[in-house]
Amino acid sequence: MQSITHTPYDLVVVGGGIAGSMAAVAAGREGLSVLLIEEEGYLGGSLTACGTGPMMTFHAGQTQVVRGLTDEMIQRLVHKGLSVGHIADSTGYTYSVTPFDSEGMKRELELMCLEAGVQLLFHTTVVEANPQKAILSSIKCLCAGNLFSVQGSYFIDASGDADLIAMAGIPYEQGRETDGKDQPLTMNFKLVDVDLQIIRNLMDSDIELFPFLIPKAGLQHQASRLSFSGFQQIMYEGIEKGEITFDRDIVLCFETNAKNEVIVNMTRVLDKNPVKPLELTAAELEGRRQVWELYGFLKTHIPGFEHARMTSSGPRIGVRSSRRLKGLYRVTAKDLLNETIFDDAISACGYPIDIHSPDGAATDSTFLREGGFYTIPLRSLLNAQVPNVLAAGRNISCEFAAHASLRVSPSAGAIGQGAGTAVALAVKTKTDLFHLDLEALHATLRKAGAFIG
Repeated sequence: MQSITHTPYDLVVVGGGIAGSMAAVAAGREGLSVLLIEEEGYLGGSLTACGTGPMMTFHAGQTQVVRGLTDEMIQRLVHKGLSVGHIADSTGYTYSVTPFDSEGMKRELELMCLEAGVQLLFHTTVVEANPQKAILSSIKCLCAGNLFSVQGSYFIDASGDADLIAMAGIPYEQGRETDGKDQPLTMNFKLVDVDLQIIRNLMDSDIELFPFLIPKAGLQHQASRLSFSGFQQIMYEGIEKGEITFDRDIVLCFETNAKNEVIVNMTRVLDKNPVKPLELTAAELEGRRQVWELYGFLKTHIPGFEHARMTSSGPRIGVRSSRRLKGLYRVTAKDLLNETIFDDAISACGYPIDIHSPDGAATDSTFLREGGFYTIPLRSLLNAQVPNVLAAGRNISCEFAAHASLRVSPSAGAIGQGAGTAVALAVKTKTDLFHLDLEALHATLRKAGAFIG
Protein backbone atom coordinates (compact mmCIF):
# COMPACT_ATOMS: atom_id res chain seq x y z
CA MET A 1 0.00 0.00 0.00
CA GLN A 2 1.35 3.40 -1.01
CA SER A 3 2.00 6.18 1.49
CA ILE A 4 0.70 9.63 0.62
CA THR A 5 4.20 11.02 1.29
CA HIS A 6 7.58 9.48 2.04
CA THR A 7 8.14 11.78 5.02
CA PRO A 8 5.97 11.65 8.15
CA TYR A 9 4.07 14.80 9.03
CA ASP A 10 4.80 16.33 12.41
CA LEU A 11 1.04 16.38 12.99
CA VAL A 12 -1.92 14.72 11.31
CA VAL A 13 -5.31 16.19 12.24
CA VAL A 14 -8.38 14.05 11.58
CA GLY A 15 -11.49 16.18 11.14
CA GLY A 16 -11.71 19.68 9.66
CA GLY A 17 -14.39 21.16 11.89
CA ILE A 18 -13.71 24.22 13.99
CA ALA A 19 -11.56 22.24 16.47
CA GLY A 20 -9.48 20.48 13.82
CA SER A 21 -9.05 23.61 11.73
CA MET A 22 -7.84 25.65 14.69
CA ALA A 23 -5.50 22.84 15.78
CA ALA A 24 -3.99 22.66 12.32
CA VAL A 25 -3.55 26.43 12.00
CA ALA A 26 -2.01 26.70 15.48
CA ALA A 27 0.55 23.98 14.74
CA GLY A 28 1.24 25.25 11.24
CA ARG A 29 1.94 28.75 12.47
CA GLU A 30 4.45 27.28 14.91
CA GLY A 31 6.35 25.77 12.01
CA LEU A 32 5.14 22.16 12.05
CA SER A 33 4.37 20.14 8.93
CA VAL A 34 0.62 19.50 9.23
CA LEU A 35 -1.87 17.39 7.29
CA LEU A 36 -5.58 18.08 7.87
CA ILE A 37 -7.91 15.26 6.78
CA GLU A 38 -11.60 16.01 6.20
CA GLU A 39 -14.36 13.71 4.93
CA GLU A 40 -16.31 16.55 3.28
CA GLY A 41 -15.00 18.81 0.51
CA TYR A 42 -14.72 21.84 2.79
CA LEU A 43 -13.86 22.86 6.35
CA GLY A 44 -16.09 23.97 9.21
CA GLY A 45 -17.67 20.75 10.45
CA SER A 46 -21.09 21.21 12.03
CA LEU A 47 -20.99 24.96 11.33
CA THR A 48 -20.87 24.42 7.57
CA ALA A 49 -21.87 20.77 7.11
CA CYS A 50 -24.87 20.67 9.47
CA GLY A 51 -26.31 24.18 9.13
CA THR A 52 -25.39 24.89 12.76
CA GLY A 53 -25.36 28.53 13.84
CA PRO A 54 -24.82 30.97 15.30
CA MET A 55 -21.66 30.32 17.33
CA MET A 56 -22.45 30.81 21.03
CA THR A 57 -20.94 32.06 23.33
CA PHE A 58 -17.53 33.70 23.09
CA HIS A 59 -18.27 35.51 26.36
CA ALA A 60 -18.85 35.11 30.08
CA GLY A 61 -20.59 38.28 31.15
CA GLN A 62 -18.49 41.18 29.85
CA THR A 63 -15.36 39.03 29.55
CA GLN A 64 -14.51 37.50 26.20
CA VAL A 65 -13.20 34.08 27.18
CA VAL A 66 -12.77 32.64 23.67
CA ARG A 67 -10.20 34.67 21.78
CA GLY A 68 -7.16 33.63 19.75
CA LEU A 69 -7.57 31.89 16.41
CA THR A 70 -11.33 31.28 16.67
CA ASP A 71 -11.99 34.96 17.26
CA GLU A 72 -9.47 35.91 14.55
CA MET A 73 -11.49 33.85 12.09
CA ILE A 74 -14.64 35.78 13.05
CA GLN A 75 -12.90 39.16 12.76
CA ARG A 76 -11.69 38.21 9.28
CA LEU A 77 -15.29 37.43 8.34
CA VAL A 78 -16.47 40.73 9.85
CA HIS A 79 -13.89 42.60 7.76
CA LYS A 80 -15.35 40.99 4.62
CA GLY A 81 -18.98 41.60 5.59
CA LEU A 82 -19.52 37.88 6.21
CA SER A 83 -20.36 38.20 9.91
CA VAL A 84 -21.78 40.92 12.15
CA GLY A 85 -19.46 39.73 14.91
CA HIS A 86 -20.42 39.04 18.50
CA ILE A 87 -23.84 40.42 19.42
CA ALA A 88 -26.28 40.07 22.32
CA ASP A 89 -28.18 36.78 22.53
CA SER A 90 -31.74 38.03 22.22
CA THR A 91 -33.17 34.68 23.32
CA GLY A 92 -31.88 35.68 26.78
CA TYR A 93 -30.30 32.25 27.24
CA THR A 94 -26.61 33.15 27.17
CA TYR A 95 -24.39 36.20 26.70
CA SER A 96 -23.55 36.47 23.02
CA VAL A 97 -24.16 34.86 19.67
CA THR A 98 -22.06 35.19 16.54
CA PRO A 99 -23.93 34.89 13.24
CA PHE A 100 -21.88 34.17 10.13
CA ASP A 101 -22.10 33.38 6.46
CA SER A 102 -21.48 29.65 6.21
CA GLU A 103 -20.08 29.82 2.66
CA GLY A 104 -17.75 32.58 3.79
CA MET A 105 -16.58 30.50 6.74
CA LYS A 106 -15.68 27.60 4.45
CA ARG A 107 -13.37 29.85 2.46
CA GLU A 108 -11.90 31.72 5.43
CA LEU A 109 -10.92 28.52 7.22
CA GLU A 110 -9.25 27.30 4.03
CA LEU A 111 -7.33 30.56 3.75
CA MET A 112 -6.16 30.39 7.37
CA CYS A 113 -4.95 26.82 6.85
CA LEU A 114 -3.20 27.55 3.56
CA GLU A 115 -1.53 30.65 4.97
CA ALA A 116 -0.20 28.52 7.85
CA GLY A 117 1.26 25.96 5.42
CA VAL A 118 -1.28 23.25 6.28
CA GLN A 119 -1.75 20.50 3.68
CA LEU A 120 -5.47 19.92 3.19
CA LEU A 121 -6.86 16.52 2.20
CA PHE A 122 -10.60 16.50 1.43
CA HIS A 123 -13.02 13.65 0.67
CA THR A 124 -10.93 11.33 2.82
CA THR A 125 -11.96 8.88 5.52
CA VAL A 126 -9.70 7.14 8.01
CA VAL A 127 -10.39 3.41 7.86
CA GLU A 128 -7.70 1.88 10.08
CA ALA A 129 -5.41 2.87 12.94
CA ASN A 130 -3.20 0.22 14.55
CA PRO A 131 -0.76 1.47 17.18
CA GLN A 132 2.44 -0.53 17.57
CA LYS A 133 4.07 -0.66 21.01
CA ALA A 134 1.71 2.08 22.25
CA ILE A 135 2.60 4.51 19.43
CA LEU A 136 0.51 5.32 16.38
CA SER A 137 2.85 5.98 13.46
CA SER A 138 0.46 5.72 10.50
CA ILE A 139 -3.21 5.48 9.58
CA LYS A 140 -4.92 3.93 6.57
CA CYS A 141 -7.19 6.24 4.57
CA LEU A 142 -9.63 6.01 1.67
CA CYS A 143 -10.26 8.70 -0.95
CA ALA A 144 -11.95 8.27 -4.33
CA GLY A 145 -11.32 4.52 -4.33
CA ASN A 146 -7.67 4.96 -3.38
CA LEU A 147 -6.42 3.22 -0.26
CA PHE A 148 -3.24 4.73 1.14
CA SER A 149 -1.37 5.34 4.37
CA VAL A 150 -0.46 8.58 6.12
CA GLN A 151 2.47 8.76 8.51
CA GLY A 152 2.73 11.16 11.43
CA SER A 153 4.57 11.83 14.67
CA TYR A 154 1.41 13.08 16.39
CA PHE A 155 -2.29 12.68 15.64
CA ILE A 156 -5.20 14.83 16.78
CA ASP A 157 -8.68 13.30 16.71
CA ALA A 158 -10.99 16.22 15.94
CA SER A 159 -13.61 14.03 14.30
CA GLY A 160 -16.24 14.93 16.90
CA ASP A 161 -17.19 11.28 17.28
CA ALA A 162 -13.72 10.14 18.43
CA ASP A 163 -13.47 7.89 15.37
CA LEU A 164 -9.67 7.73 15.40
CA ILE A 165 -9.61 7.13 19.15
CA ALA A 166 -12.02 4.23 18.76
CA MET A 167 -10.11 2.69 15.84
CA ALA A 168 -6.83 2.98 17.73
CA GLY A 169 -8.26 1.01 20.65
CA ILE A 170 -8.03 3.93 23.07
CA PRO A 171 -10.66 3.73 25.83
CA TYR A 172 -13.74 5.92 25.43
CA GLU A 173 -17.23 6.27 26.86
CA GLN A 174 -20.48 7.35 25.31
CA GLY A 175 -23.69 9.00 26.45
CA ARG A 176 -25.28 9.48 29.82
CA GLU A 177 -23.57 7.58 32.62
CA THR A 178 -26.79 5.89 33.75
CA ASP A 179 -27.83 4.34 30.44
CA GLY A 180 -25.41 5.36 27.66
CA LYS A 181 -27.98 7.49 25.85
CA ASP A 182 -26.76 10.53 23.91
CA GLN A 183 -28.41 13.90 23.56
CA PRO A 184 -30.87 13.94 20.63
CA LEU A 185 -29.71 14.61 17.10
CA THR A 186 -30.99 17.67 15.25
CA MET A 187 -31.34 18.50 11.57
CA ASN A 188 -31.33 22.27 11.18
CA PHE A 189 -32.84 24.05 8.21
CA LYS A 190 -32.69 27.55 6.76
CA LEU A 191 -35.62 29.78 5.80
CA VAL A 192 -35.53 33.06 3.92
CA ASP A 193 -38.17 35.78 3.59
CA VAL A 194 -39.09 35.62 7.28
CA ASP A 195 -40.53 38.93 8.54
CA LEU A 196 -38.54 39.24 11.75
CA GLN A 197 -39.83 42.73 12.47
CA ILE A 198 -43.11 41.07 13.43
CA ILE A 199 -41.22 38.96 16.01
CA ARG A 200 -39.37 42.03 17.31
CA ASN A 201 -42.68 43.84 17.74
CA LEU A 202 -44.10 40.88 19.68
CA MET A 203 -41.06 40.95 21.98
CA ASP A 204 -42.12 44.49 22.91
CA SER A 205 -45.88 43.97 23.10
CA ASP A 206 -46.17 40.37 24.37
CA ILE A 207 -42.89 39.35 26.00
CA GLU A 208 -44.58 36.43 27.81
CA LEU A 209 -44.29 34.58 24.51
CA PHE A 210 -40.49 34.48 24.99
CA PRO A 211 -39.73 32.97 28.42
CA PHE A 212 -35.91 33.31 28.50
CA LEU A 213 -36.19 36.96 27.46
CA ILE A 214 -38.54 38.02 30.28
CA PRO A 215 -35.77 38.75 32.84
CA LYS A 216 -33.85 40.65 30.14
CA ALA A 217 -36.63 42.65 28.50
CA GLY A 218 -35.37 44.96 25.77
CA LEU A 219 -32.32 42.85 24.97
CA GLN A 220 -33.58 42.38 21.43
CA HIS A 221 -32.90 46.05 20.72
CA GLN A 222 -29.17 45.41 21.26
CA ALA A 223 -29.05 42.64 18.64
CA SER A 224 -28.53 43.53 14.98
CA ARG A 225 -29.59 39.98 14.13
CA LEU A 226 -32.48 38.37 15.99
CA SER A 227 -32.45 35.14 17.97
CA PHE A 228 -35.68 34.04 19.61
CA SER A 229 -37.07 31.19 21.66
CA GLY A 230 -40.80 31.12 22.33
CA PHE A 231 -44.37 30.39 21.21
CA GLN A 232 -44.68 27.45 23.59
CA GLN A 233 -48.49 27.50 23.74
CA ILE A 234 -48.75 27.34 19.95
CA MET A 235 -46.36 24.38 19.97
CA TYR A 236 -48.36 22.60 22.68
CA GLU A 237 -51.52 23.06 20.65
CA GLY A 238 -49.77 21.69 17.56
CA ILE A 239 -48.71 18.60 19.49
CA GLU A 240 -52.24 18.08 20.83
CA LYS A 241 -53.72 18.33 17.34
CA GLY A 242 -51.13 15.97 15.86
CA GLU A 243 -49.58 18.62 13.62
CA ILE A 244 -46.31 18.12 15.50
CA THR A 245 -45.56 14.42 15.98
CA PHE A 246 -42.33 14.57 18.01
CA ASP A 247 -41.24 16.04 21.33
CA ARG A 248 -40.41 19.71 20.80
CA ASP A 249 -42.09 22.37 22.89
CA ILE A 250 -40.60 25.68 21.71
CA VAL A 251 -39.83 27.59 18.52
CA LEU A 252 -36.09 28.29 18.33
CA CYS A 253 -34.67 30.36 15.46
CA PHE A 254 -31.50 32.34 14.81
CA GLU A 255 -31.07 35.03 12.18
CA THR A 256 -27.92 34.50 10.11
CA ASN A 257 -25.57 37.13 8.78
CA ALA A 258 -28.18 37.73 6.05
CA LYS A 259 -31.21 39.70 7.21
CA ASN A 260 -34.50 37.79 7.47
CA GLU A 261 -32.76 34.45 6.89
CA VAL A 262 -33.07 32.15 9.90
CA ILE A 263 -31.65 28.84 11.04
CA VAL A 264 -34.42 26.75 12.60
CA ASN A 265 -33.06 24.55 15.40
CA MET A 266 -36.12 22.52 16.38
CA THR A 267 -36.02 18.93 15.15
CA ARG A 268 -35.33 16.33 17.81
CA VAL A 269 -34.35 12.78 16.89
CA LEU A 270 -34.30 10.45 19.89
CA ASP A 271 -32.94 6.95 20.50
CA LYS A 272 -30.56 6.90 17.52
CA ASN A 273 -26.89 6.13 18.10
CA PRO A 274 -24.85 8.49 15.87
CA VAL A 275 -21.92 6.06 15.60
CA LYS A 276 -23.99 3.07 14.43
CA PRO A 277 -24.31 3.16 10.62
CA LEU A 278 -27.94 2.12 10.15
CA GLU A 279 -29.11 4.26 13.07
CA LEU A 280 -27.29 7.30 11.67
CA THR A 281 -29.09 6.87 8.36
CA ALA A 282 -32.40 6.42 10.17
CA ALA A 283 -31.71 9.64 12.05
CA GLU A 284 -31.13 11.50 8.78
CA LEU A 285 -34.45 10.24 7.41
CA GLU A 286 -36.37 11.11 10.55
CA GLY A 287 -34.69 14.50 10.80
CA ARG A 288 -35.71 15.42 7.28
CA ARG A 289 -39.27 14.23 7.91
CA GLN A 290 -39.44 16.51 10.94
CA VAL A 291 -38.00 19.41 8.93
CA TRP A 292 -40.86 19.31 6.44
CA GLU A 293 -43.41 18.92 9.23
CA LEU A 294 -42.04 21.97 11.01
CA TYR A 295 -41.75 23.99 7.81
CA GLY A 296 -45.47 23.66 7.17
CA PHE A 297 -46.31 24.31 10.82
CA LEU A 298 -44.24 27.49 11.05
CA LYS A 299 -45.72 28.91 7.83
CA THR A 300 -49.23 28.17 9.09
CA HIS A 301 -49.05 29.14 12.76
CA ILE A 302 -46.10 31.40 13.61
CA PRO A 303 -46.38 35.16 12.92
CA GLY A 304 -43.86 36.42 10.38
CA PHE A 305 -43.34 33.03 8.71
CA GLU A 306 -46.27 33.17 6.28
CA HIS A 307 -44.04 33.80 3.24
CA ALA A 308 -40.97 31.89 4.45
CA ARG A 309 -39.14 29.73 1.93
CA MET A 310 -36.80 26.83 2.77
CA THR A 311 -33.40 27.00 1.07
CA SER A 312 -31.57 24.10 2.74
CA SER A 313 -31.85 21.34 5.29
CA GLY A 314 -28.84 19.80 6.97
CA PRO A 315 -27.10 19.00 4.65
CA ARG A 316 -26.29 16.40 7.29
CA ILE A 317 -27.78 15.84 10.71
CA GLY A 318 -26.17 17.54 13.69
CA VAL A 319 -24.73 15.38 16.46
CA ARG A 320 -24.54 16.88 19.94
CA SER A 321 -22.84 14.00 21.70
CA SER A 322 -21.32 10.62 20.99
CA ARG A 323 -17.99 9.05 22.01
CA ARG A 324 -15.75 10.81 24.55
CA LEU A 325 -12.15 9.96 25.34
CA LYS A 326 -11.35 8.32 28.66
CA GLY A 327 -8.32 10.45 29.30
CA LEU A 328 -5.84 11.40 31.98
CA TYR A 329 -8.40 13.74 33.53
CA ARG A 330 -12.18 13.69 33.23
CA VAL A 331 -13.72 17.17 33.37
CA THR A 332 -16.73 17.18 35.71
CA ALA A 333 -19.82 19.32 36.09
CA LYS A 334 -18.43 20.27 39.51
CA ASP A 335 -15.32 21.66 37.77
CA LEU A 336 -17.57 23.88 35.67
CA LEU A 337 -19.74 25.12 38.51
CA ASN A 338 -16.68 25.72 40.71
CA GLU A 339 -15.16 27.76 37.85
CA THR A 340 -11.97 25.73 38.06
CA ILE A 341 -8.78 27.29 36.68
CA PHE A 342 -6.48 24.33 35.98
CA ASP A 343 -2.69 24.61 36.15
CA ASP A 344 -2.54 23.08 32.67
CA ALA A 345 -5.45 25.08 31.22
CA ILE A 346 -5.47 25.43 27.44
CA SER A 347 -8.83 27.20 26.92
CA ALA A 348 -11.86 28.68 28.70
CA CYS A 349 -15.65 28.57 28.33
CA GLY A 350 -18.63 30.36 29.88
CA TYR A 351 -21.56 28.47 28.34
CA PRO A 352 -24.15 26.90 30.69
CA ILE A 353 -24.72 23.17 31.10
CA ASP A 354 -27.32 22.67 28.37
CA ILE A 355 -28.66 19.11 28.28
CA HIS A 356 -31.24 18.34 25.62
CA SER A 357 -32.89 15.37 27.25
CA PRO A 358 -32.27 11.97 25.63
CA ASP A 359 -35.80 11.09 26.79
CA GLY A 360 -38.02 13.78 25.26
CA ALA A 361 -38.78 17.47 24.90
CA ALA A 362 -37.14 18.80 28.05
CA THR A 363 -33.95 20.86 28.10
CA ASP A 364 -32.19 20.81 31.46
CA SER A 365 -30.08 23.94 31.96
CA THR A 366 -27.69 24.67 34.83
CA PHE A 367 -26.21 28.15 34.70
CA LEU A 368 -22.86 29.29 35.96
CA ARG A 369 -22.97 32.48 38.02
CA GLU A 370 -23.24 35.69 35.99
CA GLY A 371 -19.87 36.20 34.34
CA GLY A 372 -18.52 32.86 35.54
CA PHE A 373 -16.26 30.70 33.40
CA TYR A 374 -14.10 27.60 33.71
CA THR A 375 -11.05 26.22 31.93
CA ILE A 376 -10.17 23.03 30.06
CA PRO A 377 -7.03 21.16 31.17
CA LEU A 378 -4.55 19.70 28.71
CA ARG A 379 -4.83 16.39 30.60
CA SER A 380 -8.42 15.98 29.35
CA LEU A 381 -7.06 15.77 25.80
CA LEU A 382 -4.44 13.12 26.62
CA ASN A 383 -4.53 9.38 27.23
CA ALA A 384 -2.12 6.89 28.76
CA GLN A 385 -2.54 4.12 26.17
CA VAL A 386 -1.35 5.85 22.97
CA PRO A 387 0.32 9.06 24.10
CA ASN A 388 0.90 10.59 20.66
CA VAL A 389 -2.87 10.74 19.98
CA LEU A 390 -4.88 13.66 21.39
CA ALA A 391 -8.58 14.48 21.43
CA ALA A 392 -9.77 17.97 20.48
CA GLY A 393 -13.29 19.42 20.47
CA ARG A 394 -16.38 17.75 21.88
CA ASN A 395 -14.68 14.33 22.16
CA ILE A 396 -12.35 15.23 25.05
CA SER A 397 -12.47 13.42 28.39
CA CYS A 398 -15.44 14.67 30.43
CA GLU A 399 -18.68 13.76 32.15
CA PHE A 400 -21.90 13.75 30.13
CA ALA A 401 -23.14 16.89 31.96
CA ALA A 402 -19.84 18.76 31.55
CA HIS A 403 -19.85 17.85 27.86
CA ALA A 404 -23.21 19.61 27.51
CA SER A 405 -21.39 22.91 28.08
CA LEU A 406 -17.90 22.53 26.63
CA ARG A 407 -19.19 21.00 23.37
CA VAL A 408 -20.25 24.35 21.83
CA SER A 409 -18.35 25.62 18.79
CA PRO A 410 -16.38 28.57 20.29
CA SER A 411 -15.14 26.26 23.04
CA ALA A 412 -14.29 23.53 20.53
CA GLY A 413 -12.25 25.99 18.48
CA ALA A 414 -10.33 27.15 21.55
CA ILE A 415 -9.65 23.54 22.59
CA GLY A 416 -8.35 22.87 19.09
CA GLN A 417 -5.93 25.78 19.30
CA GLY A 418 -4.72 24.45 22.64
CA ALA A 419 -4.19 20.97 21.22
CA GLY A 420 -2.25 22.16 18.17
CA THR A 421 -0.11 24.47 20.30
CA ALA A 422 0.71 21.67 22.77
CA VAL A 423 1.85 19.38 19.95
CA ALA A 424 3.97 22.17 18.46
CA LEU A 425 5.70 22.75 21.78
CA ALA A 426 6.30 19.00 22.23
CA VAL A 427 7.86 18.71 18.77
CA LYS A 428 10.00 21.84 19.08
CA THR A 429 11.31 20.98 22.57
CA LYS A 430 11.50 17.21 21.95
CA THR A 431 9.38 16.68 25.07
CA ASP A 432 6.42 14.35 25.46
CA LEU A 433 2.99 15.82 26.11
CA PHE A 434 2.99 14.71 29.74
CA HIS A 435 6.04 16.79 30.65
CA LEU A 436 5.55 20.02 28.74
CA ASP A 437 6.78 23.27 30.24
CA LEU A 438 3.38 24.69 31.14
CA GLU A 439 4.69 28.22 31.46
CA ALA A 440 6.01 27.97 27.91
CA LEU A 441 2.69 26.50 26.73
CA HIS A 442 0.73 29.33 28.33
CA ALA A 443 3.12 31.94 26.97
CA THR A 444 2.75 30.54 23.45
CA LEU A 445 -1.04 30.48 23.72
CA ARG A 446 -1.19 34.02 25.09
CA LYS A 447 1.14 35.28 22.37
CA ALA A 448 -1.36 33.86 19.86
CA GLY A 449 -4.16 35.77 21.60
CA ALA A 450 -5.74 32.89 23.54
CA PHE A 451 -7.45 33.39 26.91
CA ILE A 452 -6.77 30.74 29.55
CA GLY A 453 -8.12 32.42 32.66
